[in-house]
Amino acid sequence: MQGGPAVTVTTVLYNSETSLERYAAALAPGIEQGLVRLLAVDNASPDGSAASLKRLLPNAKLIESGENLGFAGGCNLAWPEVETRYWMLVNPDVEADAAGLERLVAWMDRHPNVGLASPRLRGPDGEGVPVARAQDSLVRPLVRALRLHRLLPARWGSRWLLPSERESTETVDGWLPGAALIARAEAVAEVGPLDESLFMYGEDREWCWRMARAGWEIGVCGEVELVHGHGTSARATWSEPERMRREVAGQLGAARRMHGRLWATGLALLAGTVLLVESLDPRRGGSRAARRLRGRQYLRCGLSANRHQ
Repeated sequence: MQGGPAVTVTTVLYNSETSLERYAAALAPGIEQGLVRLLAVDNASPDGSAASLKRLLPNAKLIESGENLGFAGGCNLAWPEVETRYWMLVNPDVEADAAGLERLVAWMDRHPNVGLASPRLRGPDGEGVPVARAQDSLVRPLVRALRLHRLLPARWGSRWLLPSERESTETVDGWLPGAALIARAEAVAEVGPLDESLFMYGEDREWCWRMARAGWEIGVCGEVELVHGHGTSARATWSEPERMRREVAGQLGAARRMHGRLWATGLALLAGTVLLVESLDPRRGGSRAARRLRGRQYLRCGLSANRHQ
């Protein structure tokens, strides 16, 4: 592109080798066309991720971390080298094609008040993956458990970003996952990069919170949809109970950073109780076993935090 790349893509590599063929095939045209500069971070991955990436995308710059710094720490290694007007975090199981990235950059150009944005995501099976996530609330778990949200006017449901809400608005009062998250470099320079005290999970939630506090909007670009492989690196690293434990701990860690320890403890106890009750109801959709496991993790984290206050 005239004037150099518009976006620097950063991908953190850790047990990512199995997903890199599709990742590289999608991203290569954007690099070749001069739209994208790729800064990949080898987070001391125990597999052959770094070698595979250099073979598949020889024009990428590889940054060696020397140790596993977590997602936030790995991403932040690349930030000092970002010279483009946009910085985009792309998981190695996301297929970020050139046409989609070009439309995403153009969308950001048209929305100068947006500091962070995500495209829409879908799984390899074609099923949509919600990206607009609700703000933390001590009331919402009860409202959902009692199915009271069905009585809310549509505009209230949209504001609360409940799971049934379709992502039809361009800006959201909430947060976005870091799987394919584009940031305005100007906004990052103002509020800072990711919080490295959150090793993995929750850092995207806290970053969106800081951006919003600084006056930047959080956006969803409905014009672009990318394929996301649902956490293949994490599932190659940990068992499902351990991955879920880390996810719950990370999200509660972010809640403590944003709202304080007492508030986060209340959220853990409430969410855990609601999930356990829901797991007893066979009419609920989804896996009852997963709800039960997640509920136990929330209660365990909440009680542990309460003992250490």
